[in-house]
Amino acid sequence: MKAEQEFSEFVKRMTRQSRDSSDVDWDERRLDWLADLEDLYRRMEQHLKPYTDKNEIQIERDVIRLSEDYLGTYDATKLTFRIGHEKISANPRGTLLIGARGRVDLSGSRKLVKIVLFDEGGPFRTTKIDNAFTAKESNQSLQHGVNKAGWYIASTLSRNQYFAFGKDSFRAAIIEVSCG
Repeated sequence: MKAEQEFSEFVKRMTRQSRDSSDVDWDERRLDWLADLEDLYRRMEQHLKPYTDKNEIQIERDVIRLSEDYLGTYDATKLTFRIGHEKISANPRGTLLIGARGRVDLSGSRKLVKIVLFDEGGPFRTTKIDNAFTAKESNQSLQHGVNKAGWYIASTLSRNQYFAFGKDSFRAAIIEVSCG
C-alpha cells in the first residue's frame, strides 16, 4: 500500500508541475534569455573595446544550437576572444537553471569561470516553523554578493560567492581562465 501512495503522490506532483509550466509563455522566456545574453555580450565587447580598436584582441561571433526542455531547440550566440595565441570562449549554457535565469561559461586553456544571471538577491532558502505556539518564516540568500538583478561572476575560490559583472571583474576572469 505504501508504494501505491508514493506513486500516487508522484503523479499528483508531476501533474501539478506540468500545469504550472503551461502557465509560462516559453517563447517570451526564450526571447528574454536571448536579449539578456546579447546585453552581456555587448558589455563584454565594450569592456574590451580599447584592445579591439588596436586589433590586440579579436572577437568572433558564432551561432550555436541549444536545446532545453519547454524552450525546444534554438539558436544562440557564442563569443570567442583571441588574445595572441590564447582563445577564450563565452558559451551560453541555458536559461532553465535552478536558482538562476541563465548561465554563460567563460573558458580558456586553464579553467572555466561561470557567469550567472540572477534575480535580485539571487536564489534563497525559505525556512518555515509552524507549531501550536508560533508561526515563523525566514528567507536566507544562498549566494553572497548578489545585491540586485543582473550578471555575476562566480568565485572559483569560494563556493556561493559572486562578484557583479563589470569591466574589472570580467578582465580578471579572462586572466584567470587563460594561460596568463
